[in-house]
Amino acid sequence: MNPPSHYHNKAVKTKAFVLGCDPTTFKNDIRLNFDYVFGIKKDKRYFAGINTNLRSPGLDIESVYVQNLITAYQDFVTTDHPNWKEEALKYIKARKEEFDTIDKSGTLPVFLTSELLYKVLLNDGEIPMKPTELYNSENDFFIPANKNKLSRPLVPLYRLHAY
Repeated sequence: MNPPSHYHNKAVKTKAFVLGCDPTTFKNDIRLNFDYVFGIKKDKRYFAGINTNLRSPGLDIESVYVQNLITAYQDFVTTDHPNWKEEALKYIKARKEEFDTIDKSGTLPVFLTSELLYKVLLNDGEIPMKPTELYNSENDFFIPANKNKLSRPLVPLYRLHAY
């Protein structure tokens, strides 16, 4: 089974990256398959909340490059995966290289759709902040490039609106 393709409108200048965890979604115990990450071209519901969040800083689906950290389908949804972190660590180098081909400067930010991504991407020894601390911080709530494994600014843009 082929993994879903990233989403990228090459006709528009890329302003940021959006990173999901992995493509795994089940409906009635049957794994759904997508042609594009988050089912972007077919089923808008999986990206709707993220797209709403993107509008806050003036972005939209057409101005971002969308990909999952883990590109392969898994046997469990992310939150139920007993070894998700270990699996995710295997994909970081590939995502870094992929993003670096789009933005050689390393300055375009990566919007994270989940706290799990934030925790797995932080450099060893960095202490993660809770989502409420990130969003209510008087400081900038982005994670600088020198504190994460993608070596580019990370911005928590979680799908849960409670933060």
